Order: sequence, then structure tokens, then C-alpha cells
Amino acid sequence: MRRTRGARLAPEAFAEVAIDEIGAGDGIGRGGGERVFVPFTVPGDRVRVRLGSRREGGREGEALEWLATGSGRRQPPCPHFGVCGGCSLQHLADDLYRDAKLAGLRRALARTGIAPGVVAPLRAVTAASRRRIRLGLRCPAVGGGQAQVGLRPRFSHALVDLRDCHVLEPGLLALIEPLRRLVPALLPRAGAAEALLTRTDSGIDMVLEVATPPSLPGLEALAAFATAVDLARIVWRTPHGEVPVVERRPPRLLLSGVSVPVPPGAFLQASAAAERLLVAEVAAAVPPDAPALDLYAGLGTFAFALAADGRRVHAVEGDAAVVGAIASAAAAMPRVTVERRDLARDPLRSAELAGWEAVVFDPPRAGALPQAEALAASGVATVVAVSCNPATFARDARRLCDGGFRLERVAPIDQFVWTPHLELIAVFRR
Repeated sequence: MRRTRGARLAPEAFAEVAIDEIGAGDGIGRGGGERVFVPFTVPGDRVRVRLGSRREGGREGEALEWLATGSGRRQPPCPHFGVCGGCSLQHLADDLYRDAKLAGLRRALARTGIAPGVVAPLRAVTAASRRRIRLGLRCPAVGGGQAQVGLRPRFSHALVDLRDCHVLEPGLLALIEPLRRLVPALLPRAGAAEALLTRTDSGIDMVLEVATPPSLPGLEALAAFATAVDLARIVWRTPHGEVPVVERRPPRLLLSGVSVPVPPGAFLQASAAAERLLVAEVAAAVPPDAPALDLYAGLGTFAFALAADGRRVHAVEGDAAVVGAIASAAAAMPRVTVERRDLARDPLRSAELAGWEAVVFDPPRAGALPQAEALAASGVATVVAVSCNPATFARDARRLCDGGFRLERVAPIDQFVWTPHLELIAVFRR
């Protein structure tokens, strides 16, 4: 046991834990009289763990030794699995993986009194399909060292230098090594930054988030880099604003045949394949010719899909740049109107919802409780909810059901492959 002057450190605590189930990415068992969450385990494992910090419902645990191994395990395909902080479920066999992905959704629904029988079978996208990623960049502290480009382990500020990634689209993965060579020209010794890479339909967009403005040599290096690897655009973002470094092609997305400009760092679905599944579900759920609201509209993924079928659509979004992008794309489409509004603070109320037959909403992970309460009190006939957080979705769904809606269907989509996160789309009707 290490000691510091003037203080006693408690000895490390250990326990033997039998893993019973998979929770939000971790195996869960009991040890030392309480629940323990142990990453990278499967049901049937019996492990000796070091007990860590407390969290809601139990304690963190670090597996030190496997005393027995359960079934349902497979060899993870990625050499970085277990350390990079990205995937947490690569070690699960296919059946156990599917069950684990759906278990959190079913538990969330059950906690709010909603029968899980409305949940459709899980639909999965393939690996190597992620079209956006946030990477950490770090320059070596001394000359001769190699820059790092990668992800951060769980509960750590360290950086795992990526050499492979089985979830990224190949075009994004191919940028990691050239980006690693570029870092010393951009950052001072021991300097750090973040790079947000997004594959758009006109090329890859890169936003660099750095504490300080770029130097002239750094700007020159970035211009050469954009040409060498065929980037569409590079933007340098500091706490004080953005510097457009180079734009070789305006980044754009083709959404239901409409070309939409992409502001730097704008949200879009992580996988194009998952986006297609979501759009098909929304289009099928909204009655033909029904005037529709698209709330938390983002770049208009659902608004333009509904308008393509001839519906009148009003898109509501809080981000000014994104609202401008929708308005620009819809300039020649009288069926689509757009409004800037912070729906978390100022949801559409019953009087504003009157006259709209259907509402689609796709909020951030925090959900849309104020808007769900307003919808519950409205006369809207169809609500389609898109969510990446089963817990807040179930809470909002309960409000809608209490207001007279019937939850007809929940379609889970495995957009975030090998993570505990789950995308879903749900249809409510009066």
C-alpha cells in the first residue's frame, strides 16, 4: 500500500465476482455484497476483480484473473479492443450480442410500464460503416518521438494510438496515418487537439479543434495535406471562432434527392446505411399526404424524405447554421419551410401543433420530455420518435401513452456496432 505524507490511503479492495448478465456494455455480477460492473466479461465468467469507484447501482470492477469462463465469448477482431475506449462488445458471440443490445431497451420500457412485445427484431448495419469520428491528436513532447492519433480509454485522458479500426469506413481509416505525419506541423511540443472527420457525399470534411490559432506554416501544411489526401474542406476551430483553412469542394449531403450543404461539425447519422433504414421507417409511418412537422430536424434527413412524397413539411431546428443549410437546400421547394427554435426550452405547444397530422422528432440523448408532454396534450394523430437513448425514449414514450397515444411499434437499429448504444424508431398513434 502506498502512503502519502499526512494521509492514509485505504488498501485496495478485491472481490470474486460471478457474472450473471450484460448491462450497458459491462458484465454484471455480485461481489463484496454489492453489484459490480466488469468490462469485457460474459455471463458464466467468474473473475477476481479490483473494486473501483461507485456508480449508480453498484461499483466499477477491473478483471484481474479469470477463475472460470462462460460461453458466449468470441475472439475480438480488432487489436485495440479493450484499450481504445471505443467498442465494448466485440468479445460477444452473435446471439449474446443481439440479446445484449436489446436488453437495455426492454428494461427501459419495462421500467415505465410499457410491454416489450412492441419491439421488432434488431436490424444491424455492417461493420466498417461509420462515416464520422472524433480523434484525439497529440504531438510528442521531445524531438524524434512520433505523434499520436487515436481514441481515449474509458475514464482516462490518455490516448491510444490507432493503427486499425473495424467500425470506420475505409476512407476515414486511411486518413489516420497521413494525419499522424501531419500533427507535428500543426501543434507545439506536447500539444493536443481534436479532429472531427465526416465523410460527406462530396468528400471528407475535417474540423480541427485547437486551443490556439493556426500558424502560417501550419496553414500551408494543411493546404498541402487537403490536396494530397483529397479532402473537401478543413476548418480550424478555437474557443474564439473558426478559421476556414481550405475548401476544395463544398461539403454536401444528398438527402432524398436534395443537395444539402453541411456546416462544419453538423450532426448527421453515424452510418449512411442506418440513415436509409430510418428514412424508410419514417416514410412508411407517416400517412400519405399528411402535413408533418420535423422537430429536431438536423439537416432535414426526414423533412426532405417526407416532402419527396408530396407532403407539406415544417422543419424545426435549434442550430442557426443548420437551419441556414436546410433553408438554402429548400429554397426552390415550397412544400418545405424551416424555423429556428430551441425545442428543449421552447417546445411547440398545443395551439401551434393544431393542423399538423403527424410529427417526427429526433432529439439528442437527453430526449424531448417538454415536447413529448406538449404532444400528449395535442390533437396530433401520429407521432414518430427517433432516439439513440432507450432510457430517455422510454420516459418520453410513457408521457405520450399517458396522453392517449398507443405505441404501435419500436424498430431497433444497430447503428453503433459493438457498442452498447442503440438507435431506434417508434410509431405512436391515437
